[in-house]
Amino acid sequence: LVTIDAVRQAGARQITLVLPAYPYSRQHKKKSREGLTAALLGHIYEMMEVKRIITLDLHSREIVNAFAHTHCENLHASYQIIRELARVVDLTKEDLVVVSPDTGAIDRNKFYATGLKKPLAMIYKERDYSIVTQDAKNTNIKSIKLLGDVKGKVAFLADDMLGTGGTLLKAMGFLHEQGATKVIAAISLPFFTGNAIEQFDEAYSKGLFYRIIGTNAVYHEELLKREWYISTNVSGLFANVITRLHHDQSLSDLLDNRTIIDKLIKVSTPAEKAE
Repeated sequence: LVTIDAVRQAGARQITLVLPAYPYSRQHKKKSREGLTAALLGHIYEMMEVKRIITLDLHSREIVNAFAHTHCENLHASYQIIRELARVVDLTKEDLVVVSPDTGAIDRNKFYATGLKKPLAMIYKERDYSIVTQDAKNTNIKSIKLLGDVKGKVAFLADDMLGTGGTLLKAMGFLHEQGATKVIAAISLPFFTGNAIEQFDEAYSKGLFYRIIGTNAVYHEELLKREWYISTNVSGLFANVITRLHHDQSLSDLLDNRTIIDKLIKVSTPAEKAE
């Protein structure tokens, strides 16, 4: 905010704000007496005359509704993620199923299932709402069920953000119990807060998952040393968008990248690995 004010005071004709991770994006709806911080930031950016925001995989589409004049370009790392997936799994031979880790991630995983032309399954948490949830350990979840089949198949999950990773660890462990041969997760914003890396180290040593694909939109050093972690570079995606905006060119094929994903799927796996 200080930098935005500085360039505005210096007479900038136009301000474009690049936010790889939109701040407070999980605080996008009210459950009780709490603030709508994601929308509040949007109002502040707009008040400070930011013309355009470029961000990656917004947690909720509702955030875009906070803007009246500022344009919000919500980028997706799906092409980069599928490119890495094709390097660790033979998409032409492996029996792969896309699994949504919860009901909130259905649209995201449906996109991957459609692009990969693979079946879509979903993890469903049965809750007992007569039990008042006190904390993360004492929840009202009675059981976890799978709508679909992963036995003898590679299970692929996609989500926008990972904090402590507790939910994803449970989901991956559950899919392993259901007979998945490999469990691979893709995370656009892999924060890995607290002792998350150690928790995933332990789960990996037990064989609960195979790989996690994340982007470099979040900076890490320790994570890059892990055998189970794959980092995909989205710098080129952001650079391409910035260049096109500067030259008043269309962003349509970058925002809806199903065409280039389809071309990627048709590329033979050996050639992709050789690349």
